[in-house]
Amino acid sequence: MSPFNKANRTAQLKVNVSSTEKEVLMQKAAAAGRSLSDYLRHVGLGARAGASPVQVLQMVGLLEEALALLEEIAQQQVPAEGDGLVILARLQRIEQLLVLLAPVPFDTRTSAC
Repeated sequence: MSPFNKANRTAQLKVNVSSTEKEVLMQKAAAAGRSLSDYLRHVGLGARAGASPVQVLQMVGLLEEALALLEEIAQQQVPAEGDGLVILARLQRIEQLLVLLAPVPFDTRTSAC
């Protein structure tokens, strides 16, 4: 039996957060399909927050779109004049999709090359 079972939950914690932080945490808990306590316990003990089924489907859709764009680029035999801009636009869209999938906000990661 796990040492983290419900029967052992007799201690309480008090955590001070701003109203904005509380709202964000509540939204994340709801998106993960968990109560706020369960979400904080789950993440705080080192487990991944996980994604809800809706989030997984959204991520799959974004990945499918990125794949389709990559396939379009790969299938282009001999680029005609001006096709470089089309390829660049597709690559930029792929970058946008990957940023949407990133677990960390883009501005806190290292910048692109």
